[in-house]
Amino acid sequence: MNEKDILISHALDMKEKCADNSLITSTSFMSLEELSTLKTCERQFSEYVSTFYYGGYEDAERQIALFVPGFYDLRDIEEYLRENEDENPVCILRLKKDRFTELSHRDYLGSLMGLGIKREMTGDIKVSGDGADIFCLKSIAPFLCENLRKAGRGSLEGEILSVHQYSGGKEKTEIKFYSVASLRLDNIVSAAFNLSRSSAAEAISRGIVYINSSQCLKNDYILRQGDKIVLRGKGKVVLYEVMGENKKGRVHINLKRYI
Repeated sequence: MNEKDILISHALDMKEKCADNSLITSTSFMSLEELSTLKTCERQFSEYVSTFYYGGYEDAERQIALFVPGFYDLRDIEEYLRENEDENPVCILRLKKDRFTELSHRDYLGSLMGLGIKREMTGDIKVSGDGADIFCLKSIAPFLCENLRKAGRGSLEGEILSVHQYSGGKEKTEIKFYSVASLRLDNIVSAAFNLSRSSAAEAISRGIVYINSSQCLKNDYILRQGDKIVLRGKGKVVLYEVMGENKKGRVHINLKRYI
């Protein structure tokens, strides 16, 4: 059984548990690739079970799948988790670092791996000037809080918080103007990540380009204003504004780049 089959099998087990017991169940954290795989298999899930993808905050890249009994309204599920914290499988490990060390995302991730923590146990790592918020499964949070004491050359102190205590520190972005031949995916990827058209097409065919967290393999997919595009290993952008065509038929756009 390959990794894809294992992922789907586990999700189906959680779905059946949800349907049989009328309880909210969930998977571990998944990468964009894994999320995309799972979304293509949703037709296998019971009509009595809804699926809600959740990373603890809006726009999270790494997410879990929550399987929710059909009598819940998915539009209210985040509010339900806020009011019923014991049913929320995700929490935050807030780490405060010492004043003398600069730490990066790689430093925090390396320390997690050094403890033998599987990546599926943790979600996004949001680095700030004085530390980091690590979204993680509640089951692993006490262990991390007790043992994650160093990252890079810095010392750490941790506390466990509800996801609703996340302050949502703003990510650094910049908005840049581009003129493209069309809103085809390969055109936008080429412009956004400074690639040749052929390199952009190759990245799409390799399955490392995602639109709104779903894998897209179509070079000619037409993007819409507000779409989020991720090129794995290169970053993410949002098609922030479509301003129309010039006299030569080229489309003027603004892209918001996360830096």
